Amino acid sequence: MGRAVALLFGLLILALLSIPLVISIQRANELCCVTVRDGKATFRRGRLPQRLLDDISDVVKKPRVKKATIRVVRERGRPRAIISGDVSDATRQRLRNVVGTFSTAKLEAGGRPSRPKRRRGPSGRR
Repeated sequence: MGRAVALLFGLLILALLSIPLVISIQRANELCCVTVRDGKATFRRGRLPQRLLDDISDVVKKPRVKKATIRVVRERGRPRAIISGDVSDATRQRLRNVVGTFSTAKLEAGGRPSRPKRRRGPSGRR
């Protein structure tokens, strides 16, 4: 019985230590990640030209996408959109078309998109 517990404990430790490796392998070909909440697209990680973020924002506004994640990965030298969440087939296709207009080089050259400026309140404070 002691050997079985030691074996299970060892397997558990191995599994926990392999999680960061699996995540890093999964993200190795990821160019960027964008999340969508209630029709608003937000840059999460990677490199993304501002124009692409603006185009994605336009697509998810109407019809409004409630919740989604858009990962752009490099596949055979071309960018490919992996879309998960509550997105209609037509909107998925529009997002794939938008991502397809950019080359991998343009995506890799893109920086971090600028954040929208906050509006000042009536008192002039943010």
